[in-house]
Parts: sequence; structure tokens; C-alpha cells
Amino acid sequence: MAVCIPFLGVTNVEQTVVWYESLGFRCTGSNRFWDPEAELTWAQLEWEGAAFMLFSFPAEKNNAVKDAGLFFRVGSLNDLVERLETKARIIELTEEPFSSKKEVVFEDLNGFRITFTCG
Repeated sequence: MAVCIPFLGVTNVEQTVVWYESLGFRCTGSNRFWDPEAELTWAQLEWEGAAFMLFSFPAEKNNAVKDAGLFFRVGSLNDLVERLETKARIIELTEEPFSSKKEVVFEDLNGFRITFTCG
């Protein structure tokens, strides 16, 4: 079985990991696993088994317009929306009463669009 894990380039890996952990993601791998004193240059984050990775990308090469995002299909949003209200810019919040489908689209601190959907 092949697994595809997207990589996102960010200017500050450490700050981005802390931000995602505050939403409930877990850091499951990084260069610090082998060298705890090293500068954080990459990290893998997971949500319910879905993973993506971050790598250090210089600010001068980082575009304001992002051409990548992440999409998560999950069983429940639980209290994610409440956590996002103080930590992210929510772009869209959709609740379809007849299908029980819920979706939240938000922008992370690096400008990437992240979507969580359930139902």
C-alpha cells in the first residue's frame, strides 16, 4: 500500500508545529527525534491517522498566494470550530441540516487553506 504525505513549505517550522498542536494535531516525527538540540527543519503532523509534513522554506521564496491546501474527511468536527475561532481565520463554515454534513475551511498561520469535512 502506498501512502502519499504532502509537504508544505513554511518560514517557521517551530511556530507552525506549536500552532497546529494547539488545534489538536500531534507531531509524530521531526529531525529532533534524532537530534533533540537541533533547529527544527521538518516535522510530520497527524490528525486521526492523516498526515502531512512541514519543511523550512525561506521567506524570500514564500509566495503570499498559496497554491496548495489540505483536505481532511473526518468522523466528527467535535470542538475544532471553537478552537479555530481564536486561532485562525475561518473562511467558510457550512452545515447542511438535511444531510448532517459539516465543513469548515480556514487559513493557517502560513496562508494555507485547510478544510475539514464530516457527515
